[in-house]
Amino acid sequence: MFGELGKDEKGWGLTTLGECCVLNPKRPRNIDDNLMVSFVPMPSVSEDGHIDCSDIRPYKEVKKGFTYFAENDVLFAKITPCMENGKGAVAEGLEGKIGSGSTEFHVLRPIIGKSNPYWLYILTMFKSFRVEARKVMTGTGGQLRVPVSFLNEYPISLPPIELQNEFETIVRQSDKSKYICNVTRRLLC
Repeated sequence: MFGELGKDEKGWGLTTLGECCVLNPKRPRNIDDNLMVSFVPMPSVSEDGHIDCSDIRPYKEVKKGFTYFAENDVLFAKITPCMENGKGAVAEGLEGKIGSGSTEFHVLRPIIGKSNPYWLYILTMFKSFRVEARKVMTGTGGQLRVPVSFLNEYPISLPPIELQNEFETIVRQSDKSKYICNVTRRLLC
């Protein structure tokens, strides 16, 4: 639908992923310490885009030492083997519209009118994207991580926001269909 990653087959022009979203956004200072928020450790994010936001905690308990993100941000697991396994999701259904979680996530925040969270998420899920990310991982002792510079500099062709929004509709419908098939399969077995 959007052409090959890193190429401008559709004539939209090449840019970088870092120009299409805010990477690892800073946490606002004005969040109430008593606000109940979602806590999302790495095991709460699946390899197929699902996120478990059911662990609810006061913000004061998770504001330090964890990664901050908000509703509709994209979580991308940066550590091995989670990155290679495809862990990532669009953060939806967060208590208080805020989440805090594993320090092993990079956060991609869509820019309103420029990028759609589902488009960003699917882009990060492409096998070719993850193969390239694997090549630049750094670290020692089995603790390899994708540097934020990889995301910032990754070349992409940015489709018009209208097409990205249409793509979100397709992804959501596909997810609904998969859910119905799985429920039906369980009921019939």
